Amino acid sequence: MQSPNYLISTRHHHHTDIQSRKTMARIAVIATIFATLLLITAVSAIYDNSKQAKCRKQIKRLKLTHCEQYLIDREMGALLRRQLLMVNQEEEEEEEELKPCCDEMEKLGSKCRCMGLEEIVRQLRERGEMQGEEVEDMEDSARHLPSDCDLEPKTCKF
Repeated sequence: MQSPNYLISTRHHHHTDIQSRKTMARIAVIATIFATLLLITAVSAIYDNSKQAKCRKQIKRLKLTHCEQYLIDREMGALLRRQLLMVNQEEEEEEEELKPCCDEMEKLGSKCRCMGLEEIVRQLRERGEMQGEEVEDMEDSARHLPSDCDLEPKTCKF
């Protein structure tokens, strides 16, 4: 016959073995969840990079020269009006200048519009054509340009 101490020891060892299996199972579940999240993040990054590359190609192909010129003219016109204290400008004139830009943005597509407008502002800043408050005003105009053209998204965040 076995001693009572041996039975207690065996029961304790069995209990410890169950606890360690539960702990290992929890670690395995956590590791699986973590690996899945990493995989989702990697696939998402690859998709985003692919989408951005497609947008860059479209932006390069379309050049968005009408939108660039519209933003420059709009800012220069605003500066001139402020200097001459002229508040009213012919809205028809501005709409005529806006239409070719809206056509470019429509060709660009909704997922790439903001990236294209951000690129225009970045290039103008780098070339030094606009500085300080002028750049900020132009950025604001560029952010709202899709709305001015009645396109989606209505505003850009950059």
